[in-house]
Amino acid sequence: MNYNQFNHIKPLDKAVWDKVNLNYIAKAIVELMHERLAEPEITGTDPSGLTHFSLATDHQHIYYTFSASYRALDYWHIAKDTLKKYIEGTAVPVDNAPAFFTETQQTFGVKSFTLAHFVEETLNTLYADAYIHEKGRLTADQLADADYQTIEHQMDGHPWATINKGRIGFNHTDQGKYAPEAGQSTQLAWLAVHRKRAAFNSLKSMNAAAFYIQELGTEQLDEFNEILKDKNLNPEDYLFIPVHEWQWNNKIVLNLAHDLANQYIVPLALGYDKYMCQQSIRTFFNTSNPRKHYVKTAISILNTSIYRGLSPKKLTIAPRVTQWAKDMLEGDTYLKETGVVLLGEVATAAYTHPQYSAIPQSPYQYQEFLGVIWRESAENYLQPGEKIMTMASLLYVDDKGKSLVGAMIEKSGISAAAWLDAYLKAYLKPILRIFYQHAFFFSPHGENTILVMKDYIPQRIIIKDFVEEIVLTEESKAKLPEDLVNVLREIDDELAPLFILSGIFDAVFRYLSNIFHSYAGLDETVFWKSVADTILAFQTENPELSSKYEKFDLFVPEFTRVCINRVRLLTHGYSESTDVPVPEMIGTLINPVALAIRDLEEVI
Repeated sequence: MNYNQFNHIKPLDKAVWDKVNLNYIAKAIVELMHERLAEPEITGTDPSGLTHFSLATDHQHIYYTFSASYRALDYWHIAKDTLKKYIEGTAVPVDNAPAFFTETQQTFGVKSFTLAHFVEETLNTLYADAYIHEKGRLTADQLADADYQTIEHQMDGHPWATINKGRIGFNHTDQGKYAPEAGQSTQLAWLAVHRKRAAFNSLKSMNAAAFYIQELGTEQLDEFNEILKDKNLNPEDYLFIPVHEWQWNNKIVLNLAHDLANQYIVPLALGYDKYMCQQSIRTFFNTSNPRKHYVKTAISILNTSIYRGLSPKKLTIAPRVTQWAKDMLEGDTYLKETGVVLLGEVATAAYTHPQYSAIPQSPYQYQEFLGVIWRESAENYLQPGEKIMTMASLLYVDDKGKSLVGAMIEKSGISAAAWLDAYLKAYLKPILRIFYQHAFFFSPHGENTILVMKDYIPQRIIIKDFVEEIVLTEESKAKLPEDLVNVLREIDDELAPLFILSGIFDAVFRYLSNIFHSYAGLDETVFWKSVADTILAFQTENPELSSKYEKFDLFVPEFTRVCINRVRLLTHGYSESTDVPVPEMIGTLINPVALAIRDLEEVI
């Protein structure tokens, strides 16, 4: 060990650590109240609209108090300066998030085995949060003028999941090298993988040889081929797959040792191009040539409930699904007019482990050690004067309490209401069209959606990572090409509207409406009325779909409450499974769009 290694404790400054622990506990209380796990007692209200709470723990002498403002969809905006912890009647600092969960273990009903793992993920998340704050967060005004990658590296993570940067498998050194907030440039290592173990798939219009020339260049390809020839191997027998450094060190060398020893896998060299990781941590942006493909690799860390490998089954079909989706888009005049772009996963290479794949019902992560997706770059779809930013950034509030949304509204010169209308037109209308006209859905949450901006105003959206997320209704499955039948997921029609009601209203607009209300001066009732108006405008523009508006009604009074934190704490825990965990459904939520329509009808 040398002294420089101690630099990794820089984020553990007491003031920073206290701040991120307070933020974490506040977020945990909000989300666990939303999921009906935390049920604090109301102790009073005041004329300002604040409700005062007391949250009991497993111990009579320890409790928490706080004040919060109610928002739609059972969301509480906590005034963090009111959050207090009491021990034996004396207020103590709210600075220990792991203790919050051990103190409430019985209250929440969490098993000890689960809680120990959860505390580990909590500590990892807190370290990452401290890293972000110690490094320094940009102001909202700075972020409004930042480039795509700078914005990516300023994000705080999933707004709904409490342990949104758990990253089990990373150590503190990895955090400083590989996490998006570290903002480090890297080169990808390339492996040659024998065709007996791996398969290359791409759009029909693409040729593997030409693709590799485009990605690597002839000079690097010649270098790779010479390495193989020097080992008396035939380059024609191999595919080239880039690999993340962490994955090589922690998984591939040991778990694929047999294939390395027998030269089914051959290490080559670092690629010439430099990359920076995006929010999703395993997807890389080419900084040497931003118009080249994004590269998604496997990193078998446990993060936000699942291991982040790459499934050979899904890699095999990704280009075919991309082609199907793009053909659909190409034939839809309304969608084309919205300017929406589906970023295609145009090529993949998938490795199948000969032993793990032969074990029936083995945990999914053992199938996903090595693979790659090449996804189109959004840079290729920009017009003059346009820039891109992750939609997740709309939830950003800087250290002085100014929101990025507020900063962009100021810079745009238009009103908050007009800015919101532009956003909803750009984001919501194409998603409604895909759902109602083409009868399938995916998860266009903040991290998966890229906003195309001009003069600080949303123009249209670019959707990435849609291939793996696609879910079909009964109608779309009936129209599916034969080679995709029984490959994509299907959902009962009665549950289909949840992909908008929960996937957008609850998972995106619940937070964004609070940003507008709390930081941008636009009342949440106006926000939800704008959402309702956008849906009604879409329906007017697409009258031929009227029967589906009744079947998949977005104005239902209530809809099912979907929970993700309960799954981690109560349902799935940390048990191994053959598939990824699924959300839990508990009770219902009052639909704010239905309330907006009711209020409008009462006025009329």
